[in-house]
Amino acid sequence: MLSKLSNFLSVKLLNSVIIIMFVIMSGAVFIQVVFRYVLHQPIYWSEEVPRFMLIWLTFLGSVLAMKNRSHLSITLLINRFPKRTRLWIQCFANIMALLFLLVMVWGGVVITNLTMPNRSAALQLPTGLVYLAVPVGGILMIIYLARQTLDLFRGKTDKDETGELKE
Repeated sequence: MLSKLSNFLSVKLLNSVIIIMFVIMSGAVFIQVVFRYVLHQPIYWSEEVPRFMLIWLTFLGSVLAMKNRSHLSITLLINRFPKRTRLWIQCFANIMALLFLLVMVWGGVVITNLTMPNRSAALQLPTGLVYLAVPVGGILMIIYLARQTLDLFRGKTDKDETGELKE
């Protein structure tokens, strides 16, 4: 029950943050267009906010896609294998993705630390806050992917309506 509550809160929180960031980004773009092209008075921060939001949305959206197992995959060849072989291939793919994510998080931490003293041009925010999206998104993706991989090892797999293993 605690796991269900934790899962519910994490998904609701993630969805809410994504929606709020998308609304802020869209509003800033709208304001930028109106002020720049209608009023001929551009606002100095109206380009940075959408750019920073888009970077964060990219990584948080990837977390949501990882949680929902909706990342792009090509399964034409894999679906021809027996179910047990498909499970092992999926485990191998997950482990490789976990290794990639670990490298991504490490690189994200390094670049975040290097850029934290720098300031953005308009908002004067530490540039490292933008790069922080890389390790934050990577860590969250690792959590979901590790959980999915453990479920595969334990034999807990998601099935679709036909009873076939979901890819």
